[in-house]
Amino acid sequence: MAFNQEMRRQPRVAYSEEIWIGQDGIFSQTSGHIRNISTSGVFVETAQSFASGNVVNLRFSLGRPQDLISCSAIVRNVQPGRGFGVEFLDLSTESRGYIAMFVTGMAGPTGRIQTAGL
Repeated sequence: MAFNQEMRRQPRVAYSEEIWIGQDGIFSQTSGHIRNISTSGVFVETAQSFASGNVVNLRFSLGRPQDLISCSAIVRNVQPGRGFGVEFLDLSTESRGYIAMFVTGMAGPTGRIQTAGL
């Protein structure tokens, strides 16, 4: 199922950042990068694949290494050869607030996806 901006419950902005992906408590640095983010989830561009419904652990920052975000997420959208979208499961209140401020700042007054430079 293809998602478009109108179907999204939360504003989502384009963003490119390295991400660590893990399962069963074992993390590995991947060639994956966040492609867009919202307070409800991220799309990870990677050759690594997971099935829809898999639970993965994520670690990433939003520009400042001291603000590391670590959470579990469920794979909701798989695009073979491109990556996968996840929904956050246990994002802390602090991390959700930090992401909300980041998304609001990147989206600007329209709340629409900003794609400049990506």
